[in-house]
Amino acid sequence: MITYSEFIRILRDESNSRSLTSLTDSKIVDMIEYMSLTKRSLEEAKKAGDSERVADLSRQIDNVLSTIDKIVDIRLKKIYQLSLLKSVDQVTKDLLSSKEIVILDKLTSIISEYKSSFIRQIKDAEPAKEEKKVLESEKSDGDKVVIKIMSDIPQFIWKNNKTYGPFSFPNVVEVEKEVADILIKSGKAVLA
Repeated sequence: MITYSEFIRILRDESNSRSLTSLTDSKIVDMIEYMSLTKRSLEEAKKAGDSERVADLSRQIDNVLSTIDKIVDIRLKKIYQLSLLKSVDQVTKDLLSSKEIVILDKLTSIISEYKSSFIRQIKDAEPAKEEKKVLESEKSDGDKVVIKIMSDIPQFIWKNNKTYGPFSFPNVVEVEKEVADILIKSGKAVLA
């Protein structure tokens, strides 16, 4: 039978150890049994009208739950760190409850898939296409002006209901003179 002081010892050991301490399914069964018996004692104290005992047992239950919360947080951080390793030996897995083994396996799988996807996404990037340079003869096309974008500009709708952008630095684009004047005045573009 586990006691409240055992919960405190588990928390202290888990806090002081860099690696996981043993928290097997049988220990969890003991914790559940402790909580069940404490709750039964609480019900009996309530029926007997022993308000002092009710307060003590209620506080004890709250303290145990708070302690368990701290234990679980510490263990989850350690399990997360284990999931970053390529493999975990059986000796380490023997320290885990069955639910913690499931969490470790799922985290390891998710992290592995993410890393592979992330690396593959960058590795498989297409070669950049060369920007088309606007010829000097194309600059004078009526009301249009060629400008060089100096900072990223999100898509916007001008008063003529025409959509412009998004433009990204350092692209060269052709826009109406009125739009170009506004972008140049705001420092977001210069004449090309």
